[in-house]
Amino acid sequence: MVIVCIGVYMNTYIHKTNQRVRVRSDYIKEHKNDVIALISQLEQIDAIVAVKHKHHAGSVAITFDPNELDADSVLEILESHGWLRSNPKPSFVENAVISGTKTFAKGMAGMALSRLVGPSVSRVIMSLG
Repeated sequence: MVIVCIGVYMNTYIHKTNQRVRVRSDYIKEHKNDVIALISQLEQIDAIVAVKHKHHAGSVAITFDPNELDADSVLEILESHGWLRSNPKPSFVENAVISGTKTFAKGMAGMALSRLVGPSVSRVIMSLG
């Protein structure tokens, strides 16, 4: 058995072997009805052995007969239906960095202002912002 991990693309994870493809993405999580509709169509294909959908995890695993179908073909189908699209929302780490940078910048401005005009005046000016 050959295992290839395609990797993590923002909020999309793809894992494939020679007889199974697993995709986890924001699209799967956020478009339940579209995903269920495509799963119904996939289950009609003879080469598809099983489809396991975990809505809350945003994950779908598709097992197929490798003599009739390959992982890349399955991924092409999923990509054409938007399953591999990532949501451009910032991650927890990105939000923390942005928040920390704003706090740091405000602190530095406060220190500079305090040295320039004195502590009591700088407190009044900073409280206005």
